[in-house]
Amino acid sequence: MRFYKKLYISPSLQKKKRQIVWRLKMGKAVPFVYVITLAEQNDLMNIYQGLILKQPYYRKNPPFVLGIADSYSAALELVQQILMDIHDKTGNYDIRSFCM
Repeated sequence: MRFYKKLYISPSLQKKKRQIVWRLKMGKAVPFVYVITLAEQNDLMNIYQGLILKQPYYRKNPPFVLGIADSYSAALELVQQILMDIHDKTGNYDIRSFCM
C-alpha cells in the first residue's frame, strides 16, 4: 500500500498513526478506521472501511491512501479538507497531479 507523504488523519487517530499505517501496510485488520484512497480510473476519491482492504484484490492492486479517519462522517470531512487544500494551492481540483 502506498501513502500520501502528507497523510490526512483524523485528530483522534494522531497518536495511533504509526500503528495504523503499519497495520495497513502489513495487510492486518484495521476495523475501526475508514481509509480515503485515490480512485484508479478517474480523478476522484474512494472511502473504504478498513476491513475491506484485507481482500486479496487490494494485495495485488494496492490503493494510494490519502487519509485515514475514525468514522465515515470524519472521512467525509477529510475529503472536503483535501479538496479545499487542493483548490487553495492549485486553483483547480486535479487530485492526481497534486498528490503524486
